[in-house]
Amino acid sequence: MVNPHQTEGSANHALGRLLARVMPGRQTQAECTNMIAGANNAGLRPDIIITASGRAPVIIEAEYLPAQGVEREAVDRIGLKVSDEPHPIEAVIALRYPEAIAEADDLEAALGSCRLSYCVRYADQTRFPKSGWLEGSVSDLADLVDIVAVPEGAIDEATEILKSAIESAVSVVTNERENRPGIIQNIAEMLEMTDLLHARRMACCMMANALIFQNRLVGIHKKEGIRPPSMICGKGASNLQSETIEEWTKILEINYWPIFAVSKDILGVFPPSMAAPILRRLTRAAEKIEECGMTYAHDVTGKFFQRLTADRKYLAAFYTLPQSASLLARLAIAKMRDVVWSDPDAIGRLRVADFACGTGALLSAVYGQMACRHERASGKASALHQAMMENVLWGFDILPSAVHITSSTLSGVQPDVGYDQSRLYKMDSGRDDDGNVKIGSLELLDTSEQSLMKLNLSDPARRISSGGEKGAGHITVDVRNESYDLVIMNPPFTRATNHEGKHINVVNPAFAAFNAKPDEQTAMGARLNNLGKKTCYHGNAGIASAFAAIADKKLKPGGVLALVLPLSVAGGLSWQKLRALLAESYTDVEVVSIAANGGDMSFSDETGMAECLIVGRKLNPDEPPDHKIRFTSLLRRPAGFVQAAEIAKELIVADSIRDVADGPFGGTPVFCGGEKMGETITATVHETSPTWNPVRIRDYSLAQTAHALTQGKLWLPGEPKALELKTMPVGEIGKLGLVHRDITGTPNRGPFKKMPPSRTATYPALWNHNAKAETRIICEPDSQLQVRIGMESKAPAVWKTRSRAHLNSDFRFNSQPLAVAFTETKSLGGTAWPNVRFRKAGFDYTFAVWGNSTLGLLSQWWHANLQQTGRGRITIRSAETLSVLDFRALSDEQLKIAQDIFEDFRRRDLKPAYQADTDPNREHLDRRILCDCLGLGESTFEAVRRLAVKWCAEPSVHGGKAKIKHPA
Repeated sequence: MVNPHQTEGSANHALGRLLARVMPGRQTQAECTNMIAGANNAGLRPDIIITASGRAPVIIEAEYLPAQGVEREAVDRIGLKVSDEPHPIEAVIALRYPEAIAEADDLEAALGSCRLSYCVRYADQTRFPKSGWLEGSVSDLADLVDIVAVPEGAIDEATEILKSAIESAVSVVTNERENRPGIIQNIAEMLEMTDLLHARRMACCMMANALIFQNRLVGIHKKEGIRPPSMICGKGASNLQSETIEEWTKILEINYWPIFAVSKDILGVFPPSMAAPILRRLTRAAEKIEECGMTYAHDVTGKFFQRLTADRKYLAAFYTLPQSASLLARLAIAKMRDVVWSDPDAIGRLRVADFACGTGALLSAVYGQMACRHERASGKASALHQAMMENVLWGFDILPSAVHITSSTLSGVQPDVGYDQSRLYKMDSGRDDDGNVKIGSLELLDTSEQSLMKLNLSDPARRISSGGEKGAGHITVDVRNESYDLVIMNPPFTRATNHEGKHINVVNPAFAAFNAKPDEQTAMGARLNNLGKKTCYHGNAGIASAFAAIADKKLKPGGVLALVLPLSVAGGLSWQKLRALLAESYTDVEVVSIAANGGDMSFSDETGMAECLIVGRKLNPDEPPDHKIRFTSLLRRPAGFVQAAEIAKELIVADSIRDVADGPFGGTPVFCGGEKMGETITATVHETSPTWNPVRIRDYSLAQTAHALTQGKLWLPGEPKALELKTMPVGEIGKLGLVHRDITGTPNRGPFKKMPPSRTATYPALWNHNAKAETRIICEPDSQLQVRIGMESKAPAVWKTRSRAHLNSDFRFNSQPLAVAFTETKSLGGTAWPNVRFRKAGFDYTFAVWGNSTLGLLSQWWHANLQQTGRGRITIRSAETLSVLDFRALSDEQLKIAQDIFEDFRRRDLKPAYQADTDPNREHLDRRILCDCLGLGESTFEAVRRLAVKWCAEPSVHGGKAKIKHPA
């Protein structure tokens, strides 16, 4: 029997029915005329239209392959308006049906099991992906529809309305700052903020937000008789302040404390003459925002508040970019096992926590993914809202404004569904009236039963209200260990030991916020050190490691950990306990970093440092660790929600991933359509693994070659097999020198004082970087040391650690030429150039030439912390495991050749390391080491030069710096 041919219209109807099934709450119509507004458009018949309240309509134009005209038709639909819909069409999906669908007996079954291909065309004429086509299931297509249905134009308009109103209201406060300085100070204290201008902006933002929510609650709580702001603050109205406070008090009797409690307190601080013009300005903005269609938009309101907080004027803190939050949440939710997503009661029993919730971006993203999973299982997202707010989502922060915005974001997901309570808590920080200090969410490190069950929180009705904090009764909050299914966080990165720049005169930068006094900072630091014992917390890693310890404690076996952390977690010795914990107590771990520079190398806003996402599942009892981590390096930070969703989808479904030990063939590519987004690779790690090296790398064949070197093999890209090349950690061949603080630290620690250089110095030292003076392997000491009075007996022991070889511990690849420097006479090494001493004479010559060759550069880059742009840092302790050529395996003749090479390079200048591929002297150095010293062939030399080209193309090497053309 010949299958009947299915028309495109039949396929559209079938796809429409499938989408309606997995997108409850949306209206899905196929092959309908008279849907497009406008006299000239009555005859248009879009293939599929999906609409929903508060969202922009989405059109899908579909054709069977080869579908040559489908994109043209898609573009023609952009900008049109669907009848009775306030938002224009901002995005159209062009979709291609597989040819086999045309011959299917059961269209829905065929569409439900096939892979569709599609792209998005936007109003600004952009296309995603830029080339090629996305592929996915009907559920994947539904995800895409939900994302592109967010009315970006309306959100932008509403955001600008609110910003303008806030600035107008702030001007009222600012004009009175000289006459009423105490008001502004009171507001700053309520919000626990030190920047007075910023406090004024946040105060007005919070009051505006309360008015917007008041509008929404009018329809939800009709029996309570809540009046809209326009009725209270409209034309001719009097007593604006007292009536608004009365109305907010009425709302507080229902709940919504995180939104209205502090806002009410702030409003009460102003005299009526100031409150009235502020309320009028903000009420007008609330009305305009409602007119924009932003009031009842599922999953849109959260993005609106995230857009608002994207401007650092409104919240002076780093925050997780919404698209980064989406990527992390998708990866985390995918690892949650045995959740019946079709069952709202099962979802309502889950517990998700963010112990440093900030603006709520991560909790909002998790909520979105849980709701999405429920909808794809034919559930209704609105059915989850009360349980999500009352039981599932737990947020903690030390800032009242942060808790307010988090509550606004989460409540706005389903603004027409009420709830009785929330699990959002403002945590105490600083010294209380009894003289005890509290350290915010870090108090959760306390494992005593009393602490676990009773936090120092105020009564639920006043738990984030400034007026009710003192003297309020404690509440019992169940935050016992092993009680959460998912912990997701982007914790603060501050370190107690970071005394550079603006922290130079601060006792403890980790606790210096909110004008904490020096004695308070000391006491808070001591409390953290005490609570952090026997955990993965380390002072040099910073309080982020303490938050990671909390996350581990609170997770159930089988629970999922999802963190945004500084990239130093991959290599810093102070992070070793966390790496060991993840290797031994977690499985299915993945680390996502970004092989880019500047702001694009972080997942948060304006951190100025590279970051990574870490996601893993905590082992169940008797479940063995797999000791495998998957590393993914993205070429750039996700540019939007669609890109974040596609990257997550590709990572979730990826299989046949190449390992770092498989040889220099590169990682498994991650594509969005025809656009490469990065590479992914696996690596074996153990509790004792010193570092996680495969991070922030554009071309994983470099990682595979570098890894092979650590295993005593030279396996170069393009070469058919590996060569034996004995290598060894430098700490097993030689001995690293002292930390500079042991040389010139505080008078009781370092016996020397650093002075300007002198040709007659008794104690010369190579201390700082000077790229212009470091173009040759042999460098002159740039300092001399003077013995401190009273330290004469200690100085000789320190002086014994001197050497001629010095390792570059702070290597700026894009400006500095040398990985290893050599001084003619033995000298001490300082901050940038610690000493390396060898047990056998002559090894230092070999170390100097090997370290500055392409293979030496590669090894140091592989071992370094790549957190900063164009820069690799390596501490003295971590340098002990730096892999170098095993000089002990070289013959006396080979060592003599190495010394000859050294002499050859006495007067040869080297270009900055990132130009190693075009540097004739670096090329000459490679040839002499590989061919003359090691006896390897011309093909190996040529392969190393190809390797140099790859290495110099790495963003972490060139740091975005263009190549400088030098005269021949």
